[in-house]
Amino acid sequence: MVLLAGFQSAHAQRLFTIFVNPMYNAPSGDKFSGAYNAGFGIEGGAGIGWGRTFLTGTLGYNWFNATGKYKNFGLPGTKPGNLTATPIKVGIRQYLFGRMLYAKVDGGVAFTNNKHDKGSKFIADAGVGVKLAGFNLGIDVNTLNFGLGEPYTSGKWVNWVSFKAGWSFGL
Repeated sequence: MVLLAGFQSAHAQRLFTIFVNPMYNAPSGDKFSGAYNAGFGIEGGAGIGWGRTFLTGTLGYNWFNATGKYKNFGLPGTKPGNLTATPIKVGIRQYLFGRMLYAKVDGGVAFTNNKHDKGSKFIADAGVGVKLAGFNLGIDVNTLNFGLGEPYTSGKWVNWVSFKAGWSFGL
């Protein structure tokens, strides 16, 4: 009987949310920020939760403009061209203080494309945010594995910071 009551209580706390966030992306690291200007993006997603913990899934689009001012990164005359990344991620979002503040981590695959490279790459992010009456503000640190041999990255990984402002709707 107690087990059944606990199950019904946990089931009653389940929540569903959808969200959309436009983003301003700031590349970091000497080589990545030297090759690309700040970019823009958008993400949409959904989450299902129990209490303050949500399992989320997101689909996004990020665009970075090539600077034209970057140094020679090992291949004479090589210019990377504009970069697009379309990430598909799953993650966990933990709300604090009455579902107002949150911390999150995500991981998945990003389909990338620029002048010299097209393919799928591992992507991950960690971030924090505030949710007030359906309005979201957040900041994420993103990392993308470009693999070896890219002339305009610092090793295998490139990083950027995303500043987000968007909306969420709960059901």
